[in-house]
Amino acid sequence: MKKFLLILLGICLISPSLSLHAQQVKKEKERVSEEIQSPEMYVSNNTLYITNAPIGAKLQIITIVGNKVREIEIQSRNVTHELNLPKAIYIFKLEGMVRKFVIK
Repeated sequence: MKKFLLILLGICLISPSLSLHAQQVKKEKERVSEEIQSPEMYVSNNTLYITNAPIGAKLQIITIVGNKVREIEIQSRNVTHELNLPKAIYIFKLEGMVRKFVIK
């Protein structure tokens, strides 16, 4: 019975420190994820603007019916690219982010 109580006491003393460690790890991950901003993109006057882009990523431009129009390799964090696309609806894919834009 004494051994059981000692084991139970030991578990009670260890578990708060494990919980505290888990909370510290979670806070650290949240801090790191806040520092890494997700990319944003928009189109204005047939020009594509991307901020916080991952360097080396590939941007795919696809028509609404699924034909790949263009693939652009990202060279810097902030990108401005002249599209020169005909009027239509396009899908832009970049590193798991998908956006739909209407070129007027």
